[in-house]
Amino acid sequence: MKTQRLFCLALLLLSGACSQMPVVSRDTPVVAEQADLQRRSQIRMELATAYYGEAQFGLALQELDKALAMNAQNAEAYGLRGLVLAQLGEDKEAERSLHLALRLDPDNPALQNNMGWFLCHGGRFAQGMPYFEQALASRRYASPAKALINAGLCSLQAGQVMKAERYLLRALETEPDAMLAHASLAKLFYSRADYRLARLHILPVVNREVIPVDQLMMAIRIERKLGDRAAEQSLAARLKRQFPEAPETMHYLRGDMDE
Repeated sequence: MKTQRLFCLALLLLSGACSQMPVVSRDTPVVAEQADLQRRSQIRMELATAYYGEAQFGLALQELDKALAMNAQNAEAYGLRGLVLAQLGEDKEAERSLHLALRLDPDNPALQNNMGWFLCHGGRFAQGMPYFEQALASRRYASPAKALINAGLCSLQAGQVMKAERYLLRALETEPDAMLAHASLAKLFYSRADYRLARLHILPVVNREVIPVDQLMMAIRIERKLGDRAAEQSLAARLKRQFPEAPETMHYLRGDMDE
């Protein structure tokens, strides 16, 4: 597998002179062993991240358990473990892992974003939103667009459309190529019957080589509403070519457009 890494660690050379005082220095075998365990734990964590990205949640969980066996203070491993368990439907254990992660590193914005996502995904919108705000307030956060998009989607699920629009537009200010923000705004404007703005946001998504079938269908619906038959037919040809057996394609060919 392309994401699999070799678990090869160079042996740590221990170079410590004898001392008459019984002081534990960084050169002692105890400290060296701890550093080695932390390093191997992080490698397991990185491998678990790759498995998670490929939706191989069982393998990801195995690697995370190994990582935590080597370093029980690995907050990021607990955080990812929570997300993996949520995907596997183990919500109680997932929440426990996410809380443990934040207990170990309470100011980590990525962990705060993960907790917010978990709570919103479970319908606990009021509890989840403050975690996104905490993440966004942190100067440590290298990818605030993630929290902004999650906050936008959470607001949409809670029926707070105007609030969702603001979050998603802020996400695009931070990361103009955030395709999920564009697709979500296209859907939002379509539901508002503002088809020109919907087209403005679906076009960057459609112009990508790979696009999910539901987003392609949204583009087709938008062009139909705007009366651009040529654009609709072009997108429909792409739908039939890329997703010949998808239920959405069958519905379209039957003229059954789910508005």
